[in-house]
Amino acid sequence: MMILPVYVELGAVALGALSGALHGMRKGADAMGVIILSVVTAVGGGMLRDVLLSHGPPMALRVPRYLAAVVACAVLSMLFGPWFSRLNRVLDYVDAMLLGVWLVLGLEKALALQLSVPGSIFLGLMTAVGGGVLRDVLNGERPSLVSPGELYATPALIAAFLYVALVLGLKMRPIVGEFAAVGVAAFLRLLAMRHRWTLPGQVDLRLWWHRWRRPRG
Repeated sequence: MMILPVYVELGAVALGALSGALHGMRKGADAMGVIILSVVTAVGGGMLRDVLLSHGPPMALRVPRYLAAVVACAVLSMLFGPWFSRLNRVLDYVDAMLLGVWLVLGLEKALALQLSVPGSIFLGLMTAVGGGVLRDVLNGERPSLVSPGELYATPALIAAFLYVALVLGLKMRPIVGEFAAVGVAAFLRLLAMRHRWTLPGQVDLRLWWHRWRRPRG
């Protein structure tokens, strides 16, 4: 099983840092706050993945390039953030792309360590949403993962099943599954935000049963 090379994860870290910085500036955070949000968003999901795997210290603590990349991206975001914020939906595109990339990074590492398929999918989801959850908590917001609203974890779950079907089921090359999973997760997330796609809330089976049995006429 292939694991994405380090430079791909560094790219995901850079995107995460950009996302965290833009969220922080949108909330009016100062320079230190922007840097902290950048670090949490960029490496939070990956650190959660490594802790759950018990595979030694998290990669972000063992490879200095990770934190250096985060701080560099945070500084660049502060310098060019006002310009980025004027672009339509830049933050949405960055977050949607991150969802797919971190999903694949978590899923492939779990499969490479020979975890079960359900366990690998779960770990991929935790890696995909972990950084965003930590960012929202520090921002004083209710995490998107547990808030009513557009589909968030569901696109990642669909993309995870697609990856497993292509790579493990149909024996395609891992790179095919990687591009397919990232593309599908990002595409579905953007569609959900645009068309306000949501999952149903609580289902009252008793109320549904009484309505179904109610005489018609």
